[in-house]
This record gives sequence, C-alpha cells and structure tokens, in this order.
Amino acid sequence: MSEKYLIWSNEHRAWWRPDSKGYTVNMGGAGRYSRQEALRICALGRDGWGARTGPSEIPVAEADANECVNAFNAAMAAIS
Repeated sequence: MSEKYLIWSNEHRAWWRPDSKGYTVNMGGAGRYSRQEALRICALGRDGWGARTGPSEIPVAEADANECVNAFNAAMAAIS
C-alpha cells in the first residue's frame, strides 16, 4: 500500500478533512490522500508555493505526523 498524506492548512490552522470537505483540528478526523493528490492540492492552494509568501497548505506524511505525536507524548510523560 502506498504511503498516505495529511494536509495541514496554515490559513485555517487545521487539517483538511476527507475528500477536501472542510477542516478539523483533530488529526484522527483528517483526510488521507495519496502523495500525488496531496502535492497537487498543496501546490495549487490559495497562495501556492510562490517565493513571496509561505505556503498556505503543507503535505505531511501520515507516518511522520504519527511519529511527531508519539515524540510529543513521550516528552510530556517524561516531565509529569
């Protein structure tokens, strides 16, 4: 199975939902997209990836997002 991607919206400060239908702050409710679809969406997002502004949408590999959650949880457990 090919790797899945989530899409983070800097504009909305949330993840894209499945089928590009809205946004969610809950990573579990985020849509899973193919790499090609995520790159297409992000490249053509509101402001795109032009040199003058930061990108409005960012593709994130699901495995990387999960690793970040795990690292955060481990860090929080270590200080509590």
